[in-house]
Parts: sequence; structure tokens; C-alpha cells
Amino acid sequence: MTSIDTPGVAASDGSPRLVRDVVCGFCGLGCDDLEIEVSGRAVRARGTVCPEAAKLFLRRGEEPDRSASRAGEACSQDDAASAARDILAAARSPLIAGLGADIDGGRAIVDLAATFGGVLDHSASVGLFRNFAATQRTGWLASTLAEVRNRCDVLLVVGDDPTSAFGRLFERLYPADPLFAKSRRVIFLGAAPGERALKQLDGVAVSHLPASDPVAALEALNGLVAGRRITGETIGGVPLPALADTAAALQGAAYAVATWNAAEFAEGDLVAERVTALIDALNVTTRAGVFPLGGRDNIIGINQLLLWRLGYPLRTAIRGGVSAHDPDLFAAANAVKDADVLVWVSAFRPEPPPASLVEDFAGKIIVLGHPDTPFDRDPDVFIPVGTPGIDHAGTVFRMDSIVSLPLGALRVATLPGVAEAVRRIAGAVA
Repeated sequence: MTSIDTPGVAASDGSPRLVRDVVCGFCGLGCDDLEIEVSGRAVRARGTVCPEAAKLFLRRGEEPDRSASRAGEACSQDDAASAARDILAAARSPLIAGLGADIDGGRAIVDLAATFGGVLDHSASVGLFRNFAATQRTGWLASTLAEVRNRCDVLLVVGDDPTSAFGRLFERLYPADPLFAKSRRVIFLGAAPGERALKQLDGVAVSHLPASDPVAALEALNGLVAGRRITGETIGGVPLPALADTAAALQGAAYAVATWNAAEFAEGDLVAERVTALIDALNVTTRAGVFPLGGRDNIIGINQLLLWRLGYPLRTAIRGGVSAHDPDLFAAANAVKDADVLVWVSAFRPEPPPASLVEDFAGKIIVLGHPDTPFDRDPDVFIPVGTPGIDHAGTVFRMDSIVSLPLGALRVATLPGVAEAVRRIAGAVA
């Protein structure tokens, strides 16, 4: 097998090539050490990789490209773009959602919204805005992946085992040979850690507090750290002595960090707020920070892009050349009630518009999506697009908002990227 380091360069003898240090753009961790085997148009991950990346990187070379379609009938890319343009030109209130695209694709989407109008929201924005709600009320002291990796000695994990969504999280946060060797402890407040998490945390002290109500348990931890007298046998499903031990561990840490995924909690903003209060209390006597989880399908990058371009984050509408932001009114679940066209963008994974958006939707649906996307209801226009980091180069942002990561092309693209597809739709208008 030929081993090379530059994506897109074929082996001269036609044998499979191994591309090292590939960046994964599917979740917000931004792992940049993947090894990908490429043989013609076939692509597969090798070695250390999470199940999600293994599934999403897999491409079989013999599979022909899926054609674009109108109402389920195959057509050319140009015909699909023209049909989409006609639908948008006649639209009164488009909703442009999903937004699973790299930065260049996001730029084109914002331009499309500026041309035709529309509300912009990402499929993963629920957790993001739960965190925003907390930071608007209290602010927070955020950590980065590098700070957790190099300095955190006590990590509080609130909620479910995060490796179900972020497969290599603890491998990235707590490597086998940390830069600063020290005794480290991970405390799970909520569900028990699974086999994958425990394997990654081999050699690290792990404890589990089976909280049935994380908000109440966090409130009690806040009180204990602040020196208040807490009574009762259990709080939030956790015995009070176990909470007291956790509070003492956090207070005794050189650098404590709390992490959670707000998208998994119905009361995610309250979890974020209680975690923030806990970190504030700890910072009176030691150092501590929050590390919120999220970032799938480049939501952090798309949110940053809207801030640069419009001065507002996601859940922003562009109408008549004017932008307006409302985190409730312009959430996709609410905006769809007033929309007559839904544009769904999902280039990273074969994810159709969710049933919650389309089951009662009577308007037109345009999908720019992964070629393997399944549909219960054929969209009015479907334009298959390539995947950033496989079919074309691009840029995504890591979950901590600190680092932008370059994605390379692993094979010659035969489908347009989101940017090209969107600009093809808007081209005749310009």
C-alpha cells in the first residue's frame, strides 16, 4: 500500500493510498489524526476512529452518483437549480435550515438569503441557544480543548455519557501521556459511563453520581462549594455525602472543568446556568472553567459566519435587505409555521428534514443534501452535493470556537459542493 500525506494525490502505481492526519468535520471535536485509505473513488477510515466517523467516511467506489430530481423524477443539476430558483423567486417566506455546510457553503447560503429573503437556522441550534440563554443571564468562564487536555485534573461530566455523540471525547481530553502528568479524576453526574468512555479513561479515577435531577444536584453542589448548609439524605437522586465529596474534590482541584451537552436536556439552559454558577463559586479560591459540548456539522462555524456577515447569530431573518434576530420566533420549529418554502442543507450526513418540520408543511421543499439521503416524502427539488473533507476542501470550526480546521479533498469530486450548488441556483438572478 502506498503511503502519502497529501489529500487528492493519487498513487502512481494505482495501488490504494493512505492519507494521514485527515481532519474529521462531522462533530465538533475536530479530530485531526485520522488515517483514510483511498482506492480510486472508494474511501474508508482505518485505525483509531469513532463509529460515527467510520460510518460517514465510508464511500464505495462502484456506487454511481445519485442524480438530481424534481418531485422524485431524475433531472440534470442545471434543471434542478433552475427549478429551485423559480420556487425561491415566487416565495413569500423561505426557511433555510439544516445548514450542514463548510464555511464557503455557508457564505453562499447567506448570499442566497440576501437575494431571496429567508430565516436561517441550523439543525443543531437547540443546544447552542440553551447555552446562549445562560450566558446572556450570567456570562461564563469558558475553557478550551487544549486547556482541558493540559491542565484539568478534575472533570465533572453532567448528563449522559457524551461518547455516544462525541466518540473520542475522553481520548482527546485526557490523552494517555498528558503534557502535565498529574492525578486526574472524572466524575459523572447523571448516567453511568459506557464501555467506550471507560476504555478511554483507563488509568483515570472515575466515579459516578446517578443524578435523576441534575439541576437540583448542581444547585446543591453550588451551595456546598459556597459553604452553605445543605440538608437532606439525597438531592436530585444523589446521596448528600457523595455530593459533599464531589464539592471537596472540585474545591481541591488545581483546574476543575465542567462539561455538558445542553441539547440532551429539556431544561438545558438551567443546567448551563447552574454549571456556570458552580464554576463562578470555584473561581473564588481556585481555577475552573466550563467546556460546553456541541458543534456537529460545523454549527460553530456557521454561527460565527452569520456574526461576521450580519452582526447576528443563527435564528436570523433577512427580509428586504434588513436582518432581524429572534431566538424564539426564528427557530426552525417556529419559523416553519409561517414559511412557504423550506430549503434544507445537509452535506455532512444523509439527514433529511426532520418529521417535525415537514409532516404538516404544505409548502415547497428544496433539499441540498448528501447523495444517500433517504426521504419519506420526495422533495420538490433535490440536489445531491459532495461532502466537505471527502469530495472537496473546506473549513470548519471546532466546538470551543477557538480553532478553524482545514478539510482536504480525498477524491476527485463528481458532485458540486454546497457553495457551487447554491451559487448555481442564484446565478441567473445575479
